[in-house]
Amino acid sequence: MAGADVFAMDPDEVRKSVEILFEIEAEVDTQAIAIATATTEAAGPLKEAATALGPALEAAGEWWQIHRAGGFRGLVGNTGEYLAVCAEEAVEVDDYNAGTFASVAGDRYPERPNANASSRPDW
Repeated sequence: MAGADVFAMDPDEVRKSVEILFEIEAEVDTQAIAIATATTEAAGPLKEAATALGPALEAAGEWWQIHRAGGFRGLVGNTGEYLAVCAEEAVEVDDYNAGTFASVAGDRYPERPNANASSRPDW
């Protein structure tokens, strides 16, 4: 499978979807940080009072930010990167990797840090 002639969807529409997914990913990250910060602040007085609830509340906020919201954020970002590669190269899922995303990202997604260009999506 190679080339843009195999698309059932216009590549420009796919690119628009990629940009939306990256915006969602960033917003999830922003909101998760805000929630974790607020939870830590709420846990402060409880920790100072030496209650067991304080550390538990703080740990729950951190867990939610990293594992729950972070996992969702990662999936949204991975999907966006895969679609970005598809829009440029029409590759099969098995042919995609984050390194390929880095090579096609160019000027189209300049804000996208390439922090995950290693072994995805097979983790």
